[in-house]
This record gives sequence, structure tokens and C-alpha cells, in this order.
Amino acid sequence: MANEYNFTGKAQFYNSRPTYPQECIDHLTQKFNLNYDSIIADIGAGTGILTKPFLEFGCRAYAVEPNEDMFLELSRQLSRYSNIEFLRTSAEKTDIPSLSCDAVVVGTAFHWFDKDKFRAECNRILKNNKNVAILRIANNTEADKQIEKIKRYSEQDLIEAKQFFGKGFIEHVCFEYVQSFDEERYVNHLLSSATAPLPNDANFDEYVVRCKNVFKKHFENGLAELPFVVNCYIGRLDT
Repeated sequence: MANEYNFTGKAQFYNSRPTYPQECIDHLTQKFNLNYDSIIADIGAGTGILTKPFLEFGCRAYAVEPNEDMFLELSRQLSRYSNIEFLRTSAEKTDIPSLSCDAVVVGTAFHWFDKDKFRAECNRILKNNKNVAILRIANNTEADKQIEKIKRYSEQDLIEAKQFFGKGFIEHVCFEYVQSFDEERYVNHLLSSATAPLPNDANFDEYVVRCKNVFKKHFENGLAELPFVVNCYIGRLDT
């Protein structure tokens, strides 16, 4: 993953990002016929936000993450689970045993991958039913829906997913949901962005103050109920 250093220093903020709704996880476990004996690979796992619900469902999991800071936080967050193996490596060369996985999931990371090399790696590690789900969380306010840049991102994601799966593309399904953010989580969520300043940057304190002022102005009761949507692209590579 050529962009593995983009999130160095972000792990301390990353767990403030929105989680994936249970409806989405249920849909994938049913679509891929997963059970307690199933093995999934979460590629570009970050701090394990998507890995965790599959572990709690009962799947065994490989969690692949190349960034050192993210990997350390991933290991810390999920070390209590016995049904996981952590791999600090890339999406294009995961070190997962061949023909070992029942499904591959990607949570808001696919856009960083070399698509051809990742597809080859999925084909290598997946069993007969080469199930892959590509997920991306986006803001979902009415204003967000009107922004042309976001529309282009969504259109491009769908185009890239269809190109990735080819004839094996199954569906694009969306899950809308709301999550609660207090001030700390709200600010840390913004700081988790690849483009946000790091604590050692000269403009970090100014950025944090600006974020806090926005929160206080718009969420006077101290709690923000923010809408999100998960775009989920599902396919099989062997069809």
C-alpha cells in the first residue's frame, strides 16, 4: 500500500470515527453465509473498527494494516480476542495463507490500494466462493448530498468497484444511520483525517480551537447526532 504513511500519528484519534451499523454487518454475514467457523480478512484494518464486529459475530479474522501507528493501536484494541491474527503488511501482499479465507472486507481503505495487485491477492487468499465487500463511510447530511465533490466520489467508487469485480459484481447497497458525538469525539474524528494537522504541527492548536468553536456553535446541548451512510459494494471474483 503506497500510501501507508498518510495516517502516521492518526491512530490516537482514529477510534473516534463512526463505527459500522449492525445492519450492514448482518447483511454481509448473511450474504456470504458466514458462521462461527468462517475466516475473514480485513484489509487496511486501521484500528479495527470493521474487524471488531466480525470477531464478535464469531468469525476468525486476519487483520492487515501496514501503518506502524495504526497497527500498534489495532493490536492494543483487539488483543483480548483469541480469534484474530494481526499482520503488519500491505493489501497487495498480505502474508495470509493461500485459499484460507471465506471473505475479504475493506473498510474505507480501497481507494488507497493498487487495484490489480489487490485483486490478485484476494484471488490467492480466498477459498472457492471469492466473496469481497468494499465499504466506505460518508457524511450524510442534506448539505453533503448536494456537494458535487462528494457525488463524484460516490460515482467513482461505484465505477472502481464494478471494474474490480467485473462480471462478479453483485450489488451496491447503502446503510444510513446516526451516531452520537460529544465534543471530544467530534474533534478527534476531524483530527483523524489524513489532511488534518498532527499534534506537532504549528497550526494544530488553532485547528482544535476552531473545531471546538464549531461544535459549541452548532451543538449547544453538548451532543451531536450526526448522519452517516455506508456505501457497500459486494461481489465475487470467481464469476
